[in-house]
Amino acid sequence: MTLSELAVNQSARISYLPTNFDLSAQLIEQGFALKSEISLAHKAPFNGPLAFHLHGTKMCLPVAIAKQIKIELLTE
Repeated sequence: MTLSELAVNQSARISYLPTNFDLSAQLIEQGFALKSEISLAHKAPFNGPLAFHLHGTKMCLPVAIAKQIKIELLTE
């Protein structure tokens, strides 16, 4: 499953980052590190960016990048 498939307010853990080194490095700097807990806060209309709760803040990503980040759902 990828970040783009996450439902609003559903929690997950990041398990895989993109293979592109520059993109992965940028994501890690923003807090999208492996094993980080994340949840979807909001989906913008018309395939716009996705907003995530991550490390106590809200971060946005384009759908194309969210599709490259694999996650594992957290069971509650």
